[in-house]
Amino acid sequence: MQKLLKDYGVELDENEVFRAMGYPEITRVSQPVLDLCRKQMRRVPALVDPWADYREVGIQQVDGDSVRLDSCGILRSRRVASMLRRARELAVCLVTLGPAISVEIRRLLADNCTAEALALDAAATAATGALLAQCHAHICRHAGARGCGTTVPYGPGYTGWDLRDLPVLFACLESAHPPVQLNQALMMIPEKSLLSVIGLVPGGCVAPEVVACRMCDLGHCSLRRAAAVGHHPA
Repeated sequence: MQKLLKDYGVELDENEVFRAMGYPEITRVSQPVLDLCRKQMRRVPALVDPWADYREVGIQQVDGDSVRLDSCGILRSRRVASMLRRARELAVCLVTLGPAISVEIRRLLADNCTAEALALDAAATAATGALLAQCHAHICRHAGARGCGTTVPYGPGYTGWDLRDLPVLFACLESAHPPVQLNQALMMIPEKSLLSVIGLVPGGCVAPEVVACRMCDLGHCSLRRAAAVGHHPA
């Protein structure tokens, strides 16, 4: 089942923008940097063309380290197989801000406006994440209305899931004609695009929102918002 999402606006949380720039707290940001970043944040709505869509795909079989999908192919990840062990369908979600904002970031860099480019890039990163969160909320609402629970959102590139599964997930979205493509390096174009999946579990509960950092074991990350599960700082 394909669901086209319309009228999704751009939401910006200042804290997320500054976190994307490496500031853990906004109180640590100097006034000149605050002013510069807020100026770039105000530019975002005019530079984006938000698009969000998802498709629900049936799950044929879940083994120890693989998930076989109806018509799309096989996902190979032990962690994903564990996450989807009770799911009967998979919602594949893709969002993008469009190409214009990345073009503007590159223009700023070419003009040696490095600080402005970094601020606009951080704002675009935060806006893309917010758009994906809106898509997740939409999926969870509709799943709940049908008596289904949901798993936590997850995506290729997260701990335990290789990027090589991205083409399989893009194949699931072909009928939606997404304005996003994969290049040979498995990078999404336009750059400000995100993809994730949510398992749909009959009779289950909607999983609480989980900070993605809790499921990532990458060390020494300036963007980390929470410790990974099982990690105990020294």
